[in-house]
Amino acid sequence: MSVVVGPALVRRAARRGAAWLPAGVRVRALRRIGPALGRRLGVGGAEIGLVSMVVVVEPADEQRLADCLDSLRAQWHALLDVLVCPVGEVRLDGPVPDPRFRVLPAQPTWYDAANAGAARAGGAYLGLVRACDTLPPHAVTDLAGTLARSGSDVAVGHLAQRGHPEAWLERTQRSAHGEPGTGLSPADRVALVGDLALGNKMVRLDFWRSAGLRLDAGDDWLTAPAWSRALARGPRIDVVPAPVVRYAHDHGHRPFGASPSPLPELPAWRQKARLVEDAVAGTPLARGWLLHVLDVALPRFLLDAERADAAQWRQLVELTASYRDRDEAVLRDARAESRALTWLTVQGRRAELESLAAELADLGEDLPTRRVGDHLVADWSSLGGDLPDEVTRLTGDETRLLATVQRTFVDGPELVADLFVRVRLLDLAVGDPTISAHLADGTPLPVVERADKVANRWAQTRFQSAAEGSVRVRLPLPAAAGTALTLTLRTDGFERQGLVTVTPPPPPDPGGPGLVIEAVDLEGDDLVVRTNGDADGLRLVGHGLDLAGRPGASGEQRFDTNADLFGRPVRLPSGRYTLRHPDGVRTAARLRDALPVEVVGRWHRLRVLRDGRGSPALHLGPPIRDDEIGAYGQEQLRRAYADTRAPTRPDTFYFDSYAGRSATDSPLAIFTELIAQRPGIRALWGVQDHGQWVPDGARPVLLRSREWYDALASARVLVTNTELEEWYVNRPDQLVLQTFHGYPSKAMGELQWRARQLPPSRVRTMRARSVDTWDLILTPTPEMTRHYREQYGYTGPAHEHGYPRDDALTGGDAAGVRQATRARLGIRDDQTAVLYAPTWRDHLATRPRGAALSDHLDVPRAADLLGDGYVLLLRGHRFHSVPPADASDGSSARVLDVTGHPEVNDLVLASDVAVLDYSSLRFDYAQTGKPMVFLVPDLDSYSGALRGFLFPFEESAPGPFVATTVEVVEQLRDVDGLRSGWADRLAEFNAAYNPWQDGKAAQRVVDRLRGML
Repeated sequence: MSVVVGPALVRRAARRGAAWLPAGVRVRALRRIGPALGRRLGVGGAEIGLVSMVVVVEPADEQRLADCLDSLRAQWHALLDVLVCPVGEVRLDGPVPDPRFRVLPAQPTWYDAANAGAARAGGAYLGLVRACDTLPPHAVTDLAGTLARSGSDVAVGHLAQRGHPEAWLERTQRSAHGEPGTGLSPADRVALVGDLALGNKMVRLDFWRSAGLRLDAGDDWLTAPAWSRALARGPRIDVVPAPVVRYAHDHGHRPFGASPSPLPELPAWRQKARLVEDAVAGTPLARGWLLHVLDVALPRFLLDAERADAAQWRQLVELTASYRDRDEAVLRDARAESRALTWLTVQGRRAELESLAAELADLGEDLPTRRVGDHLVADWSSLGGDLPDEVTRLTGDETRLLATVQRTFVDGPELVADLFVRVRLLDLAVGDPTISAHLADGTPLPVVERADKVANRWAQTRFQSAAEGSVRVRLPLPAAAGTALTLTLRTDGFERQGLVTVTPPPPPDPGGPGLVIEAVDLEGDDLVVRTNGDADGLRLVGHGLDLAGRPGASGEQRFDTNADLFGRPVRLPSGRYTLRHPDGVRTAARLRDALPVEVVGRWHRLRVLRDGRGSPALHLGPPIRDDEIGAYGQEQLRRAYADTRAPTRPDTFYFDSYAGRSATDSPLAIFTELIAQRPGIRALWGVQDHGQWVPDGARPVLLRSREWYDALASARVLVTNTELEEWYVNRPDQLVLQTFHGYPSKAMGELQWRARQLPPSRVRTMRARSVDTWDLILTPTPEMTRHYREQYGYTGPAHEHGYPRDDALTGGDAAGVRQATRARLGIRDDQTAVLYAPTWRDHLATRPRGAALSDHLDVPRAADLLGDGYVLLLRGHRFHSVPPADASDGSSARVLDVTGHPEVNDLVLASDVAVLDYSSLRFDYAQTGKPMVFLVPDLDSYSGALRGFLFPFEESAPGPFVATTVEVVEQLRDVDGLRSGWADRLAEFNAAYNPWQDGKAAQRVVDRLRGML
């Protein structure tokens, strides 16, 4: 069956309104009309000219093609020659209304399509991109610009991974490109040829053709031997220190967190590796390739040894031994982790290899170390020190000196630079480190130590402190732009040197119009801005807010940090804010020299930063203290928490919901009932920041604060609706009530872990942070309890008589809540309120608990078609990143974004009909008796690889199934008919799935809980 990519998909990325031209005429015309299309200058002002971008469209890319072409249309460099190259049965219908875009005939394979596009390219530079990937706006300018400036043959940028990143790919690029502050020259960086990916490179077209470059069946987008043949010719290569492509694993269809085994790829990888070795044999690149194999490629397979069958294990041992014996000097340059994995494999110590691999998976990029004489060694707990010193000893590259400039300012005849300095994997809290600095000519510079715990946020290392490496260095003026300093860090016989470049601050402000900001501070409930004059008209803007201040002392403007969250009192949410004034805003020299400035108040941590435009940038975050900042501070708090031996407090109860994002769901209903029965309890509620609402009677506790760790250690009862942290310790006298956060219907536990292809060690970790912590679980019915027992292997007690979260939907206050919510949202009595609440898609996730909003419903179009008699309430999933504003989008009917509303039950009651997909909200909404429409165009894929269900979705969705926006609108035009037509089915549904939802579920849970204490 052919995949037809209609003109609407391509038209989204081509809105310049031009007709098609024959290819030759089109390319010549593009060259002539370059200035009209927006010719851009590259790095250093070099003119770029025409750039050809080949877009390969495979059948799996159909849904993402429009986003890819959108990203090309949005490039800062607009003089593009975009060749859309379909593969196999993909067929692109209709012309593309943009002179820069043309569609070539389909080819049988992706590499044939790429080769065909390269053959038809007409620009001076050539780039390749898959249709499932996207480019940041600066990508073409960065890549082609550096080639235009330098005259090099190839430009290489960073390949950013969408979704859950693969560690081996990140390490490949770090070793090949170098890292900021390493001092590696471009020649050193390209000596390592592991980065053979296609999508993060651009070449001169004449080099591509003169080198006879062609892609073939031995290539893929992440390891292309064709590139090794080109590199062996000795091209000039530029390294661009910026992301130039967003790479989507498995064409963007891999669920977030999935860990497919690389072992099935081993035979194909061996074949590709031989091709690369043949291409680079006898060249300076041979050593770089061997190091890549030993340090990145082989460890990728060894880390998954627990899933190897007997034949695969023999292959791993044989292959590892063959590479290890080729050059011992190269192996010594590999990371200690790689040497340990290699040594254990060749020794045949599989059990220890698997234990180390599991520990490394938990550690990520962190590594505990210890000093042995004048060097550092890895200190993995799983091995107990049972490895030779030459295996665990860290290399010079692993322990290099790193530095960053925090601020610079001029003080009389000197340039002052505040630096953060550290040695990778060296704990500066141990010993007495000293830091010296000198210029390139050997001139020593005065250094003053300034221990600053904020440096630990920069370092982001769990086991090593960087606070003791904060120093102030003074340079004589005039200091040239980009002055290089040599830094030396010594401690107890250990010494490292490195470079840092110090750039003088911008020239003094010449003055002129604009309000001058002299200081920004936190005082009580206020954010205080002090200026040089009349501050009337100064506004604080950010996070969807535009706030006016009130006058304070002379030249002072005060902004109240109290805020309103849909009628609930909170504080200003965390985020970036700016100051605006009708006359403009400038930063006083004294403040500018002191930036960045950090202030910790009662409700926020304020960071005042430079924004490059004269006015200070403000960032409000939770008021985490300095010793709690960063991975190191958190590790210290976790160790103290784990060592706590004090008994819990019988009167202390801890609550959280959605990982501190809001106080809602069943934990809120249980809290309310518990306070009514036991008003004297000490109730603590975990929140991400003070922008989250907490009910009266509960004390907010900031996640990641010392008080939060103390709360988890001292609470007699913990009530949560999400998984606890992996480091959580379930104490003998502590009770954890897991309420979950929705009716069980989608794959979970074993089903979800298998769908994500997690290795056994990771499944054990998931069990440890879930089922192993539960003392009591909450389910709606005994039938649903069965699923938890089957999927999690849970054998403990279960309370299975309804969800407290739903008591409000059938309680006596429901009518009043409906009326109050509609009034607050501005919904008229004569308007039909439609609640649109799509769930998240695992494959659209970009981070834990974060995913893009699915776009199956064209919300503005639906609003226009429905007219003023309807209001659409857009409720993104809690994992969605949706703007918090709740204003009309300009269509004829109102669209209100209520994603930030703290209570979904209020929205359920305020609405008259719901448009849902696979969300468990359907089980809650059904209790109101109001109709639902199910927009499920991706039902087949969601039921399969994406997520799946515990029982057939079709049996648990009492409403019509539709696939398009127009079909949704057709159903919504007759809500009364929809209600009557599905009333009987809805009653049957409630009888089957909601028999215990009688408004008293919370009372039953609290009674059960008190009986267990």
